[in-house]
Amino acid sequence: MVTRLGFIWDIDGVVVDSPHEDAWRITAQKAPWRVNELSSDFYVTYMASKPRYEGGNNILQLKGVYERLGATTQQQKDILLEKYCNEKNALIKDLIKAGKFKLFADAVTFLIEAKNRGVKQAAASASKNARDMLLSISKARLTKEIGDIFGALGTKNTLYSLFDIDVCGIDLGGKEDILKYAATKLKELTNGMTTHFVVFEDAPSGIKAAKSLGYLAVGVWRFGDEKALRQAGADLVTRDLRTVKIEELLSRKK
Repeated sequence: MVTRLGFIWDIDGVVVDSPHEDAWRITAQKAPWRVNELSSDFYVTYMASKPRYEGGNNILQLKGVYERLGATTQQQKDILLEKYCNEKNALIKDLIKAGKFKLFADAVTFLIEAKNRGVKQAAASASKNARDMLLSISKARLTKEIGDIFGALGTKNTLYSLFDIDVCGIDLGGKEDILKYAATKLKELTNGMTTHFVVFEDAPSGIKAAKSLGYLAVGVWRFGDEKALRQAGADLVTRDLRTVKIEELLSRKK
């Protein structure tokens, strides 16, 4: 019965505590952007689970950067947006290469259990850098207990190998399109046997996208307001994925 389930994972904030928020904030503080206040609430609301240029535009627009720098035409705004996003992306690549992020052990444990039980899983982050983080996480970076389980599965050397489908950073539009594409790929992979999908998300916008498609949505509460995930429509909210049972998700299938 478990094989009828397909898991679709957001990566940032769910599987890894990525440096994305830091990269956006550090870049924003530099000249000529000069955005001195960029709260976590702002990040979750306007940037998390959104494509790079949409998130960058939200900063420059809502924080008044376009206006302050005299960008009045769309062409002028596009030039500034490209510059800002390129600076941010260069910084995050450096942070990832330096290992400036941590792994959420509960997510790894759950991923491993699901794979061991035959559940097909997709990595479906809006970030184009999510794949690099997954590829950089080797058994050597895991705790001994998780590393032993990871190795016993006979998987390759990185966390990336726990996923059967990778649709991270694909230019499809919004998060809804990414989730739908991931579900389609999981269904194709199993010759149509995967009929129900569970999305693991930490951002309200991602929860809303999942529910709009009729998928089960698990809100992974890492920071911010738990109520926001519930109000977005999460079927269940947890701070620790080790408390979630696969059988429970099957019983909640839509």
